[in-house]
Amino acid sequence: MNSQTTSGRIYLFALGGVCLGGGLLLSLSVPELAAAALKNAAGGAQGGGGFAALTRYLDRLASFLIPVGAAGSVLGLIWGGVMFMFGNPSAAKVLGYVALGVVIVLASKGLAA
Repeated sequence: MNSQTTSGRIYLFALGGVCLGGGLLLSLSVPELAAAALKNAAGGAQGGGGFAALTRYLDRLASFLIPVGAAGSVLGLIWGGVMFMFGNPSAAKVLGYVALGVVIVLASKGLAA
């Protein structure tokens, strides 16, 4: 390892420690905000302001795009199957991307919430 790689790792570890320490210090100094954030993250309270509107928008967008993504994944599966039948060497790559897309579509509702 050269010294530039080592110094970069030391910098990243130091930056991570400062961020972790700052977050801990902030949560200890203002416990009301930390408790409210944990309650909101656990689903116990509805957020207010622009963040709540953004969350609602992303939830509605995910609800709309799940059927679209499901139809696209079926078309991709058919296309990958046809490529596989004709012996195309990139068929496995296409089917892998289809599988990744299905995972993303199925997880989108949970990620948006």
